[in-house]
Amino acid sequence: MANDSYIVSDDSNKYVVKIGGDKQDYGIVRSHEIEASKAGYKAGISPKVLYFDDSILVSQYIQSNHLTPEKVKAKETLKKIIHLIKIVHKEVVNFLEGPNLSNDIFQMINVKIFHLKEKNNPHTDKLNKFIKECEIFEKESKSYEKVFTHNDFFYKNILDDDKKLWLIDWEFSGFNSPYLDLANLSKNNEFSEDDDNFILEGYEGDSITSNSKFKLHLFKCVSLLNEVLWSMISEISSKKVFDFVSYTNNMLKRYEKQFDYYNSLRISI
Repeated sequence: MANDSYIVSDDSNKYVVKIGGDKQDYGIVRSHEIEASKAGYKAGISPKVLYFDDSILVSQYIQSNHLTPEKVKAKETLKKIIHLIKIVHKEVVNFLEGPNLSNDIFQMINVKIFHLKEKNNPHTDKLNKFIKECEIFEKESKSYEKVFTHNDFFYKNILDDDKKLWLIDWEFSGFNSPYLDLANLSKNNEFSEDDDNFILEGYEGDSITSNSKFKLHLFKCVSLLNEVLWSMISEISSKKVFDFVSYTNNMLKRYEKQFDYYNSLRISI
């Protein structure tokens, strides 16, 4: 919801036009998104970038359908998504060109918190608590491997042309733990414990360990906290017609429940 996208056509082709410049409050830098989109195309998983400037991105139109919440959870689809995630983590980085922002998830969270503190918003009392909890997540994950991640595995960002899956909208991509994408996929599509276990086994190729489960649930907290802050910012700055207040409350409940579960894992390890 940080941009507007349209399908346009000329005499012979269709194109996707995405309109929206940098958005500092959300941590979005369009030049970074463009470079990541180009790299995704070269890795064979994203539409080709045809034109861009500071506020417009024109891409190849792929005849396809967005995935649905139901289809995302189908085991055969999940296998394809896991394959897509592995390409993001192992191949896209080889095609990145020019200066690229790290887009570390903890930096992105801190940017959102700073922005909210600067604005008149109804959630100021929660921000110091979020800072302390984010410090816990960052400390726990400091030694984890970092790879290039997409960080927005929402079902509408995955296209299916009946032959393969495509990935779009790289505006939140950056260098993070690989578990961030797995957690983001789980969070965005409200996976069950069985779904979580399936993607862990599919990604790692081994039986699930307590350590891998802990990492997934740590980053589910991180991903949910990022979403809570995104929605809080949208309450005060977005012009979209959407009930962000209710969405914030829903995400906050999910985050608090996830944090409690993550805490129980910390105690048991």
